Amino acid sequence: MLVAAVVVSACEPAPPGTPALPVATATPAAIEYPPPSFIASQDCEGLEHGMLPLANLTISSRGQNDITLQVEVADEASERSQGLMCRDSIPSGTGMLFTYDTDRSSGFWMFNTYAPIDILYLDQSGHVVDNITMSPCTRGSAKDVNPDSGADDGWRIRCATEANAYIPLGTWRNTLELPAGWLEAQGLGGPLDQGITVSWTIPGP
Repeated sequence: MLVAAVVVSACEPAPPGTPALPVATATPAAIEYPPPSFIASQDCEGLEHGMLPLANLTISSRGQNDITLQVEVADEASERSQGLMCRDSIPSGTGMLFTYDTDRSSGFWMFNTYAPIDILYLDQSGHVVDNITMSPCTRGSAKDVNPDSGADDGWRIRCATEANAYIPLGTWRNTLELPAGWLEAQGLGGPLDQGITVSWTIPGP
């Protein structure tokens, strides 16, 4: 079973006897993290083009060395809504962690997203509920435009329809998005029973 360690917040004290974990206190200005590069498109002009706060994340597997990467943390509604939209790529060793306060059962969609993504859905305890590869869903041909209203209803409908394949197998609380194929390139792809664990710390305010 592919499992993930429980999220640890740097601003919340750990229970007595809990081993100390390194706290991710890095900020975009203080660490060498590749700045996001956005598609030059009218569809992307209204989005925020900056970098979100960073967290260190470790992926561990039995019999292999730990893999450490840095990810941006989307913990606000507006940040989660935009996600990785309009990024022209997701650099190797990076990604985005989405955190929520309640459990969910819906999936993600790839509307206005240009880079393929592997998404790991995590439950409240940190176990991986599902691991799904999602394909870009960018504006297509004239068929995406409603001839009566001129709106891009067709584009959104197409992306929403494709997203039916991205609904996870069970209820989840947080998600981790990585460049498609990156995990497999590290030798950690494949079935969900490889004993993989994911742990991270989130910077305090």
